[in-house]
Amino acid sequence: MSQEINYDVIREIIRVSKAMEAAQLVNTYEGNLSIKEGGLLYITPARTRKSTLTEDLICVIDEEGRQIHGSKKSSSETIMHKRSYELRDDITAAIHCHSPYLTAHAMCHIPISAKCHPEILFHFKDIPVAPYGVPGTADIIDQAAPYLKERNLVLLGNHGVLSVGSTLEKAFQRVEAAEKMAKQLFIAKILGPTVDIPQSEIQRLMARPLEV
Repeated sequence: MSQEINYDVIREIIRVSKAMEAAQLVNTYEGNLSIKEGGLLYITPARTRKSTLTEDLICVIDEEGRQIHGSKKSSSETIMHKRSYELRDDITAAIHCHSPYLTAHAMCHIPISAKCHPEILFHFKDIPVAPYGVPGTADIIDQAAPYLKERNLVLLGNHGVLSVGSTLEKAFQRVEAAEKMAKQLFIAKILGPTVDIPQSEIQRLMARPLEV
Protein backbone atom coordinates (compact mmCIF):
# COMPACT_ATOMS: atom_id res chain seq x y z
CA MET A 1 0.00 0.00 0.00
CA SER A 2 1.47 3.36 -1.04
CA GLN A 3 1.87 6.04 1.62
CA GLU A 4 0.68 9.56 1.05
CA ILE A 5 3.46 12.15 0.82
CA ASN A 6 3.05 15.18 3.08
CA TYR A 7 4.01 18.27 1.09
CA ASP A 8 3.84 20.46 4.20
CA VAL A 9 6.80 18.45 5.50
CA ILE A 10 8.64 18.92 2.21
CA ARG A 11 8.03 22.67 2.32
CA GLU A 12 9.32 22.86 5.90
CA ILE A 13 12.56 21.14 4.90
CA ILE A 14 12.96 23.62 2.04
CA ARG A 15 12.28 26.58 4.35
CA VAL A 16 14.81 25.56 6.98
CA SER A 17 17.38 24.50 4.36
CA LYS A 18 17.29 27.94 2.80
CA ALA A 19 17.51 29.63 6.21
CA MET A 20 20.56 27.52 7.03
CA GLU A 21 22.30 28.44 3.79
CA ALA A 22 21.52 32.11 4.40
CA ALA A 23 23.20 31.71 7.82
CA GLN A 24 26.22 30.07 6.10
CA LEU A 25 25.73 26.81 8.01
CA VAL A 26 25.39 24.58 4.89
CA ASN A 27 26.47 24.58 1.26
CA THR A 28 26.25 22.39 -1.83
CA TYR A 29 28.57 19.68 -0.50
CA GLU A 30 27.99 19.97 3.23
CA GLY A 31 24.79 19.58 5.22
CA ASN A 32 21.61 17.54 5.14
CA LEU A 33 18.24 17.89 6.82
CA SER A 34 15.46 15.38 7.46
CA ILE A 35 12.05 14.91 9.04
CA LYS A 36 10.41 11.62 9.96
CA GLU A 37 6.64 11.67 9.62
CA GLY A 38 3.97 9.06 9.01
CA GLY A 39 6.48 6.25 8.66
CA LEU A 40 8.36 8.11 5.93
CA LEU A 41 11.80 9.73 5.97
CA TYR A 42 11.97 13.08 4.16
CA ILE A 43 15.53 14.19 3.44
CA THR A 44 17.50 16.63 1.30
CA PRO A 45 19.16 15.31 -1.87
CA ALA A 46 22.90 14.82 -2.36
CA ARG A 47 25.10 17.59 -3.77
CA THR A 48 22.40 20.19 -4.20
CA ARG A 49 22.62 23.84 -3.16
CA LYS A 50 20.04 24.33 -0.41
CA SER A 51 18.89 27.71 -1.76
CA THR A 52 17.77 26.01 -5.01
CA LEU A 53 15.71 23.22 -3.45
CA THR A 54 12.25 22.64 -4.87
CA GLU A 55 9.49 20.22 -3.88
CA ASP A 56 10.41 17.71 -6.58
CA LEU A 57 13.99 17.47 -5.28
CA ILE A 58 13.22 16.46 -1.68
CA CYS A 59 13.71 12.71 -1.27
CA VAL A 60 11.21 10.51 0.54
CA ILE A 61 12.22 7.06 1.77
CA ASP A 62 9.67 4.46 2.86
CA GLU A 63 10.04 1.96 5.71
CA GLU A 64 11.53 -0.63 3.33
CA GLY A 65 14.27 1.82 2.33
CA ARG A 66 12.85 2.57 -1.12
CA GLN A 67 12.98 6.13 -2.45
CA ILE A 68 9.42 6.94 -3.46
CA HIS A 69 9.84 10.66 -4.20
CA GLY A 70 12.59 12.97 -5.37
CA SER A 71 14.26 13.43 -8.72
CA LYS A 72 17.78 13.16 -7.26
CA LYS A 73 19.55 10.64 -5.04
CA SER A 74 19.11 11.16 -1.30
CA SER A 75 21.90 12.52 0.89
CA SER A 76 24.96 10.32 1.45
CA GLU A 77 24.18 10.59 5.18
CA THR A 78 20.70 9.04 4.88
CA ILE A 79 21.89 6.11 7.03
CA MET A 80 22.87 8.49 9.84
CA HIS A 81 19.47 10.17 9.78
CA LYS A 82 17.57 6.87 9.68
CA ARG A 83 19.52 5.45 12.62
CA SER A 84 19.06 8.64 14.64
CA TYR A 85 15.31 8.10 14.62
CA GLU A 86 15.77 4.48 15.65
CA LEU A 87 17.85 5.61 18.63
CA ARG A 88 15.40 8.30 19.78
CA ASP A 89 11.63 7.90 19.64
CA ASP A 90 11.16 11.45 20.97
CA ILE A 91 12.57 13.22 17.90
CA THR A 92 11.11 13.88 14.46
CA ALA A 93 13.88 15.95 12.87
CA ALA A 94 17.64 15.84 12.36
CA ILE A 95 20.24 18.18 10.88
CA HIS A 96 23.83 17.39 9.99
CA CYS A 97 26.10 20.26 8.99
CA HIS A 98 29.68 21.52 9.06
CA SER A 99 29.24 24.93 10.70
CA PRO A 100 32.72 26.51 11.05
CA TYR A 101 33.30 26.91 14.80
CA LEU A 102 31.56 23.72 15.88
CA THR A 103 33.32 21.74 13.16
CA ALA A 104 36.66 23.17 14.31
CA HIS A 105 35.90 21.70 17.76
CA ALA A 106 35.04 18.39 16.08
CA MET A 107 38.30 18.43 14.12
CA CYS A 108 40.29 19.01 17.31
CA HIS A 109 38.14 16.61 19.39
CA ILE A 110 37.49 19.39 21.91
CA PRO A 111 34.04 19.17 23.55
CA ILE A 112 32.27 22.33 24.69
CA SER A 113 31.91 22.05 28.43
CA ALA A 114 32.40 25.66 29.51
CA LYS A 115 30.89 26.84 32.79
CA CYS A 116 31.33 30.55 32.05
CA HIS A 117 28.12 31.06 30.07
CA PRO A 118 24.71 30.16 31.54
CA GLU A 119 23.09 29.80 28.10
CA ILE A 120 25.43 26.93 27.23
CA LEU A 121 24.40 25.08 30.39
CA PHE A 122 20.72 25.98 29.99
CA HIS A 123 20.36 24.84 26.37
CA PHE A 124 23.00 22.11 26.08
CA LYS A 125 24.64 21.31 29.46
CA ASP A 126 27.65 20.43 27.32
CA ILE A 127 28.37 19.47 23.73
CA PRO A 128 30.31 16.18 23.51
CA VAL A 129 32.54 14.94 20.69
CA ALA A 130 31.94 11.43 19.36
CA PRO A 131 34.90 9.39 18.02
CA TYR A 132 35.52 9.50 14.29
CA GLY A 133 33.15 7.45 12.17
CA VAL A 134 33.38 6.85 8.43
CA PRO A 135 31.12 9.40 6.64
CA GLY A 136 28.22 7.97 4.67
CA THR A 137 28.17 4.72 6.65
CA ALA A 138 26.52 3.36 9.79
CA ASP A 139 29.86 3.73 11.56
CA ILE A 140 29.44 7.46 12.03
CA ILE A 141 26.12 7.14 13.87
CA ASP A 142 27.28 4.07 15.80
CA GLN A 143 30.12 6.17 17.22
CA ALA A 144 27.72 9.00 18.08
CA ALA A 145 24.92 6.83 19.51
CA PRO A 146 25.99 6.83 23.20
CA TYR A 147 26.20 10.63 23.16
CA LEU A 148 23.02 11.21 21.15
CA LYS A 149 21.00 9.28 23.73
CA GLU A 150 21.87 11.95 26.31
CA ARG A 151 22.23 15.12 24.24
CA ASN A 152 20.36 16.85 21.40
CA LEU A 153 23.51 18.15 19.71
CA VAL A 154 26.67 16.11 19.23
CA LEU A 155 29.95 16.90 17.51
CA LEU A 156 31.06 14.16 15.12
CA GLY A 157 34.80 13.65 15.46
CA ASN A 158 36.78 15.08 12.51
CA HIS A 159 33.54 15.68 10.65
CA GLY A 160 30.82 18.07 11.81
CA VAL A 161 27.64 18.39 13.84
CA LEU A 162 24.46 16.37 14.38
CA SER A 163 21.44 18.15 15.88
CA VAL A 164 18.07 16.53 16.62
CA GLY A 165 14.75 17.80 17.90
CA SER A 166 11.01 17.43 18.16
CA THR A 167 10.76 19.78 15.16
CA LEU A 168 13.14 20.79 12.39
CA GLU A 169 12.97 24.40 13.56
CA LYS A 170 14.23 23.40 17.02
CA ALA A 171 17.05 21.34 15.55
CA PHE A 172 18.01 24.38 13.45
CA GLN A 173 17.84 26.72 16.43
CA ARG A 174 20.23 24.44 18.32
CA VAL A 175 22.83 24.50 15.56
CA GLU A 176 22.51 28.26 15.17
CA ALA A 177 22.80 28.92 18.92
CA ALA A 178 25.64 26.45 19.49
CA GLU A 179 27.65 27.86 16.57
CA LYS A 180 27.37 31.38 17.99
CA MET A 181 28.33 30.16 21.48
CA ALA A 182 31.39 28.35 20.08
CA LYS A 183 32.42 31.57 18.35
CA GLN A 184 31.93 33.56 21.57
CA LEU A 185 34.06 31.08 23.52
CA PHE A 186 36.82 31.32 20.93
CA ILE A 187 36.87 35.12 21.26
CA ALA A 188 36.66 34.99 25.07
CA LYS A 189 39.68 32.69 25.30
CA ILE A 190 41.71 35.12 23.17
CA LEU A 191 40.80 37.98 25.52
CA GLY A 192 41.85 36.07 28.60
CA PRO A 193 40.87 33.21 30.90
CA THR A 194 37.11 32.83 31.22
CA VAL A 195 35.41 33.14 34.60
CA ASP A 196 32.93 30.48 35.68
CA ILE A 197 29.49 31.41 36.97
CA PRO A 198 28.79 30.49 40.64
CA GLN A 199 28.84 26.77 41.43
CA SER A 200 25.29 26.85 42.80
CA GLU A 201 24.07 28.21 39.47
CA ILE A 202 26.05 25.60 37.54
CA GLN A 203 24.42 22.83 39.58
CA ARG A 204 20.94 24.31 39.07
CA LEU A 205 21.35 24.55 35.31
CA MET A 206 22.96 21.12 34.95
CA ALA A 207 20.04 19.56 36.85
CA ARG A 208 17.47 21.05 34.46
CA PRO A 209 16.00 18.57 31.93
CA LEU A 210 16.89 19.36 28.34
CA GLU A 211 14.04 20.36 26.02
CA VAL A 212 13.65 18.13 22.99
